[in-house]
Amino acid sequence: MLVLTNIKASRFPNRVNLVFSDGSYLPFFIDDTIKLSLKKNQSITPKLLTKITTTSLTYLGTDYSLRQIALSPKTEKIIADKLKLYFSRLKHKFALFSSIPTAKIITNIILQLKSKKFLNPDNFISSFITRNKSKSVSEIKFLLRQKGINSQDIPNLPSKNDIDAIKTILAKKKPTRKLMADFKQKQRLYASLFRRGFQISDIKTAIDDYLSLK
Repeated sequence: MLVLTNIKASRFPNRVNLVFSDGSYLPFFIDDTIKLSLKKNQSITPKLLTKITTTSLTYLGTDYSLRQIALSPKTEKIIADKLKLYFSRLKHKFALFSSIPTAKIITNIILQLKSKKFLNPDNFISSFITRNKSKSVSEIKFLLRQKGINSQDIPNLPSKNDIDAIKTILAKKKPTRKLMADFKQKQRLYASLFRRGFQISDIKTAIDDYLSLK
């Protein structure tokens, strides 16, 4: 039977490393060692091992999610996708995690984050729109849906936003009157903007406005 041979201090605050008789170890939240009444030289039954690994993954996944949210607002889908990748890495690093199913753990972490208001779709939408001013309204809406935002939660964006977005792109590309007089070059510019979701009428308006200032 597996034995918990040591509970060692970690370089991370509020965390310890559980060391087992087979040479493996797991990072663990220090408060959870008390909740599970873990102690040195304790025999670990299969049932207790499942509880330990699940508790450890929940702690590590929650901590990881909060660090990701601290960088910028996230949606449920983004966090779920990130947790899948994170848990995959942990399973390669820690052998005791390898056979533990994580779908339910991810669901529980997301429910916990939602209950504590860490996952706010309005905050994500506002942040996303601010960071993507050069994208068209259609493209923004498409990307928001990809990131797990329901269509009905996406606010109406004024069409003028598309014209401003095109002008932002033009300011970087710096097309000249001479360049736009070349049919092929003009066609390429129109095509590249159209692929990004901009309407032809908005593209023409933005280009005309941009060139009128040159």
